[in-house]
Amino acid sequence: MHPALTTLTSICEDTQNTVDVERTELKPFNRQLLNEEFLNKFLSIHFEDNVTLTNLKQFFRTTHLHIAHPLRSSLWFDILHQEQKYKQYKFQQAVERYPEDIRNIFGRRNDIIVRLPSCIDINHLPNYHLNRKGQHARTRILSVFAYYHPDVTWAPLLAPIAALYLHYMTEIDAYESLLILTSKNYNIITQTEIQYQSLMCAFRSLLRRHYHSAYEILSKYQQNIFDQWLWILFENLPLKYLTPIVDCLLIEDMKILIRFSMILMNHFAKFLSNQQFKHKRRYSIFHRDTYSRLSSMTSAMKENSTTKNEVLINYMQQFDFPIEKLFKQAFSIRNLRRKDIFRTIQIEEDKLKQERRFLRSISHNSEQHVSNSSSTTASARGYNHQNSTAIIMIREFDTSIASHSDFAYLWSFIPSRLTEFQPERIYSSNIHGRRLRTLYDHVEFYEHCFIIIRNELEEIFGVFCSSALSSRSKARLWFGTGETFLFTLKPKRQVFKWVGYQKLTMGDTKPYEDYFIHADDEYLQFGGSKEALDVGLCIQHDLNEGSTKQCDTYANKPLSSCEYFQIIEIEVFGFTR
Repeated sequence: MHPALTTLTSICEDTQNTVDVERTELKPFNRQLLNEEFLNKFLSIHFEDNVTLTNLKQFFRTTHLHIAHPLRSSLWFDILHQEQKYKQYKFQQAVERYPEDIRNIFGRRNDIIVRLPSCIDINHLPNYHLNRKGQHARTRILSVFAYYHPDVTWAPLLAPIAALYLHYMTEIDAYESLLILTSKNYNIITQTEIQYQSLMCAFRSLLRRHYHSAYEILSKYQQNIFDQWLWILFENLPLKYLTPIVDCLLIEDMKILIRFSMILMNHFAKFLSNQQFKHKRRYSIFHRDTYSRLSSMTSAMKENSTTKNEVLINYMQQFDFPIEKLFKQAFSIRNLRRKDIFRTIQIEEDKLKQERRFLRSISHNSEQHVSNSSSTTASARGYNHQNSTAIIMIREFDTSIASHSDFAYLWSFIPSRLTEFQPERIYSSNIHGRRLRTLYDHVEFYEHCFIIIRNELEEIFGVFCSSALSSRSKARLWFGTGETFLFTLKPKRQVFKWVGYQKLTMGDTKPYEDYFIHADDEYLQFGGSKEALDVGLCIQHDLNEGSTKQCDTYANKPLSSCEYFQIIEIEVFGFTR
């Protein structure tokens, strides 16, 4: 038994949890021509001008470095930086900004909980033996990437490739490499749903064209098996095969994934055919009733898609085929040129666009028909998007009440048009004094603001104002909009929104349920009721005392454990670019 080796960074699992790999660190196609000295000379020149793209293609098609080879520590990074324009630091600004972006999204203490962006398929998140530290690094990379690339709406391969990068690069190098890989110069990662769907359909068409018998066997086995071809590579195939495939992928493009997936599908089809042949021979020596019983069991298994998926996954996870022969087969497929692949993808994309236009055109005539058609199309393709809030980036700022994490929480409730703004402290009772008129003077030119209070019990709560407090000079006693809301931050985070959002129609509220803000020189109040004294939050003119009750406008719980409280500190935050 050969010893277990880890990959080249500190974010992989302990040795007992890693894949057992052979001591041999090099598995070339031709051992007589390739040796350690040649590899070091070839790979350590950092891809200077005398190394052409053709040489690199041929090299990695025939030479397969072990997953733990020392040269892998810089291999992928060097491949992606081989073009001269990337040596001119095209992404230098983004890389230099990355540490600050991490602090702004996750907080200095890493206490802000951030979900993976919605462009990631949460049903396909292979970790490749990354430990918790590595998985957190992947989340950070994807979050910063998604924040600056809102146009990337569906890119399931981002997460697997980021995880692979982290075995051979630092976190910041992995981020830069992901930026390069998703630039316009590479055709590897789909970035919209229609691109992804087109790729799925194109693979099915190409497999039918080049491996028709395999296609027929797989079609009878399971209809949706062709939608899984990408995950056969990135989720089920052992790393000792996947890593050399990615070597070629970074040098070339999507055609690498198509070629290897077709070969693997063909191997699985042969496996199914052999299994069926063995069963037939076995059944022929049984009695008729035994044959009938086994046939019924086989039929039941055929109808069970879960069992079929498990068979496919187990086959790929235990795949054992000489890597040299696998590569030779993949690059021996005839008449599968790059332009043919991308032409097929474009044809499928045009079909999907035409289908969508057709569905939109008939939506005015038959809403039910569109609903059925859309659901059928969606279920046939089986794509699962993650329901996720947008990534929020908030710069660190001066405050003595709320934390960075608190503001990230509040930012998820403010109107979406304001989420790109940053909080700025515009008033503090500890700095500017305790007088309501002074507070008004500091917030005069801000249309929206947060007012946050800390009381004598160390409870923290407040209000989001959706209208400028300068509106108090108007004749109406109550003003504002339904975007105003009350909240608590400590001891428990909770938001109380306008009851009008819970009504069936916006005009279904009673007049006293639309009492949002009342401001004068004596009191600043938020949330009114039929009973005049039931105010959600009331702040007195000296900013020393306040009160809180359940009100009709927000149907809130009292914000403080005591109805009347002492204000230890009060701060107001405006919105700035």
